[in-house]
Parts: sequence; C-alpha cells; structure tokens
Amino acid sequence: MASCGREVRTLGWIGRLVCLLILLWGIGVTVWGQENFPCVGTATTVLNVRSGPSTRYARVGQLKRGEQIKVLARVVPDWVRVEYDSKVCYVNSNYLRFSSLPATPADDADGGSWTLTLFNWVCASISLVVFLGILYLLLRLLLRVGIVLSRFLAIAFKWFSLPFFLLNALQRYLAKPWLQLMKRNRLSDADNATLRQFLSVLKIPLYIALFPVRLANAVFFNILVHNLFEFFNYVMEVYDPYEYREGSCNRWKWIYMFPWRLLKYPLWHGTLTLIESLVWTVVDTVLPALTLFHGTTSEAAEAIVSSPDRGDSYQHNTGIWMVGGGNYAGNGIYFAPARSTAVHYSRGSLIVCRVTLGRTLDLGLAPRHVFNACGHPDAFVATDWGLRNGYVTGEWWRADAGWWEYCMYDWQNRYNLSWRIRPLYVMDLEYGGIQRIPGGMCHWLFRKMVIKDICSSLGV
Repeated sequence: MASCGREVRTLGWIGRLVCLLILLWGIGVTVWGQENFPCVGTATTVLNVRSGPSTRYARVGQLKRGEQIKVLARVVPDWVRVEYDSKVCYVNSNYLRFSSLPATPADDADGGSWTLTLFNWVCASISLVVFLGILYLLLRLLLRVGIVLSRFLAIAFKWFSLPFFLLNALQRYLAKPWLQLMKRNRLSDADNATLRQFLSVLKIPLYIALFPVRLANAVFFNILVHNLFEFFNYVMEVYDPYEYREGSCNRWKWIYMFPWRLLKYPLWHGTLTLIESLVWTVVDTVLPALTLFHGTTSEAAEAIVSSPDRGDSYQHNTGIWMVGGGNYAGNGIYFAPARSTAVHYSRGSLIVCRVTLGRTLDLGLAPRHVFNACGHPDAFVATDWGLRNGYVTGEWWRADAGWWEYCMYDWQNRYNLSWRIRPLYVMDLEYGGIQRIPGGMCHWLFRKMVIKDICSSLGV
C-alpha cells in the first residue's frame, strides 16, 4: 500500500508539472505573438473593417480575400488594430493569416531586423525545449503504463499466433509422419542403418509437398513476429534509453540525443532487421526451419541474443550460444518443440527461435550403443557419432519426462553454424511480458561469424 501511495503521489506531481509547463508554454507563445507586431495580415475571406474592436462598431471598409493589410497590435483576443486608408481601424484576427513585415533600410541600419530575428530564434528554441520536456515527462509516465501493456500484448499475441504455432507443429509432424515410431530403439544396428537410408529418400516428396507450409511459417515468424518484437526494443531505446551516453538518467541528454536515437534504432537498425527478416524468409523456405523454444535465465537470454556492439554488453561471449550442463542427448545446444518443455528448463526467460536443424539423427534409429548412452550425463558418444556420420542435430524422446528434445551438436563448446539459430523474441516468465533487450537483438545475418561459417560449409 505504501508503494501504491508513492506511485500516486509521483503521478500527481508529474501531472501538476506538465500542466504548469503547458501553461508557461502558452504564455510564452502569446507573448511571442504580441511582440511580433507590427506585421502583415492577409485576409482569408471577405473581411469587414470596423471603427472599433467589435461587430457593434460601424463598418468603414472591406478587405477582399487575399488582400494584405498592416497589423499594428492586438487589442482583445479576437481583434487587432490595423492601418486602413491612413486611419486606425479594427478587424477580426480569426480571419487573418499573419506574416512578418518586409525588412526596410531603416531596420537594417539600426539592427532592428537582426534583433527581431534573434528574438524569434530564442523564443522558438525555448518553445522546442519546453515541448521536448513535456514529451519527456509524458513518455516517462507512459513507460509505467507500458509494463501493463506489455503483459496484455503478450496475452493477445499468444492467442493470435496460436494458428501459426499449430501450423509450425503440423510442418514438423508432416515432414516425418513416422516420428512417433522413433521413441524407442527396437531394431538391430543393421536394420536401423537400412531404415535410415530408406526414410532419407522418402523425405524428398514430403519436402516438396510442404513448400506452402514452410513459406507461410517463414513469412509469419520471420517478417511479422520478429520485426514486431524488435520494433518494441527499438522504441524502448528511443523513449527509455539504456545507455547513459544516449540519455539514460539524464534529462538534458535525453532531450538533445532524441533525434540520434530515432535515427539509430527505428530507422537504421529497423531497416537492417527488415532486410534480415526477408533474407531468412527465403532461407527458411528452402532449408526447412522450425520455431522452437529454449529456456534459460534472464541474464543468459540477454547475453545470448544481444549484439556485442550495442547496449552495455561488451563481453566476449555476447551473441553466442554456449553449451550448458547435463547434455543427456549429446554435447550441444538444446531446443524444445513444446513451450512447456522449455519452461521446465527455464529459470526466468524463454527464447523463441527459428532453427534450421539441418540433417537430423532420429536417435531411435541410431546404433544401439549411441541410443543407450542418451539419458545419462555428458552423452558425448551421441555428438561424436552424429558429427562423424554427417548429422548436425539429434532428435530424442525423453521417456522419463514424456517430451521431445533437439540437440544441435556442438563439440567445440561454441555456437555451431551461427546462421542456423535466429532468435525471434524473449519472454520474461517472471511477470509474463516481453523481455526488453537493450539496443535490440544481434543482427545474425551481418556478422563475421556468419560469413566464416557459411564459407566453411561451402568448403571455401
């Protein structure tokens, strides 16, 4: 309750300050407008010229639309004093468009024009600073609302994306209709070898038939989902910068670094993200990819997906997946096709990724000694046999828990073929919303590691 009271008092203080700044801004604009007289007024319609500042006074003339007249001063809010036929008269200011008087030699001689220009510039600068200050306070207020909004959007996205996650599961099962038969290793090593060869040929027509499904999943997850969640990170950097040098915890830096953040994050990095998502859409359509889940801590999730050159994460292992402990199905990086499985392993965060699994070994068809090694800590024999026989991923049914797991084999304890795993977004399971990634996620396409791995794969 005390916390709520402080929150209410803070919001009340912010509201009063905003109202005061708006009032001061309005007074400044009014004074500025008065100090600009005399000026030129252009009639926006047929306008009566009267002997006094009211419609009760007699009409002494009329201005045509577009006709100009010299405005001397404002006398009441809606009426100005003008010079008409060498006489002082009055017109309704609501039907005039104001502009500055042209400079005269006398103005230039006494410096009046220069003084007026300087004054206008100072007033405009003050108004801009006041406007950005009001914007700063309003946005800080909106950030408090953003926490609740983030949870709401997470729930809305969960229901909206459900058909596509079902389509993702459909792609996985239709690519291998025999998947449920691979939970156990029942055949001899020779029979398993023969069956592996037969099924590898059977996958070809299935690959062709599933082209529309792969395309739909690639477009939804790569273009719509990834760009949407990355845009959230970029907007947060504009309105609530993470780094001190870009305006964090410093009001004046926040104001004058605002244009820089706007150019850097939504425009520059947003454009790179869009290009990257289009490229991966093509890649995922040709090389089958699935949307999978990886559970970890909040700190590890941020380190994995962050860019080494953005935010405060300048560590050597930033943007790289490292092999953890356990390794019950081989040494490597683990992913789950079911969200609930990854939540079991999670300690705070859930990374949702597009994963190009590559040539996958069904451990139910592996040699018996490889299958028997799984289910025990550090099953390195699975990684060793898989990589030596051209498999880069192992698919394992964990019988004791009742779920499927994928292990992307990684013998060197580093991210194996970096282009194969592309994080889409990170969920903070503690409060059920989107986890912010300072500076946005790493551009997986624009990295030396990616180029090196692709060249290595091509034998260059």
